[in-house]
Amino acid sequence: MELRNFPLAWRWTDERYAVLPEHVLVQITPQTAVQSKQLFEASLQFTGSDGLDEKQFFINQLITKDKNPLAVSKWLRTHHGSLNTSVFLSWQPYTAVITTWGIFAEYWSEFCYPDSDDLLVWSSEHDWVILYHHEEFFQYGTRS
Repeated sequence: MELRNFPLAWRWTDERYAVLPEHVLVQITPQTAVQSKQLFEASLQFTGSDGLDEKQFFINQLITKDKNPLAVSKWLRTHHGSLNTSVFLSWQPYTAVITTWGIFAEYWSEFCYPDSDDLLVWSSEHDWVILYHHEEFFQYGTRS
């Protein structure tokens, strides 16, 4: 799928919201409907009844409401230092992308919208996962 056809592309390409640099946009790879559904189903294994599954993960939490976006980016980077790591981002069964940890950490507020988004972010190793909750907080979980 081309980025311009992705349902959430407006977040990164519409001047009313944000226009990310071209070198960033080419590193955001939308997934097809089938791939998105597979990633969404895979993401369900990480969650419990209200957030990340505490039986699987040690959880560190950050409330993002009223926080400086740069401070949140710094907090994200402290939890996973390899900025080139490929990560899966899954919102719903029909919306998922692959990008790098560095892009997500820098532009997190363009991926995470308060009041509407619940987003799971993880790498292929499944050793850590991040949940952005629509009530404006992150949970960072490392395997217990």
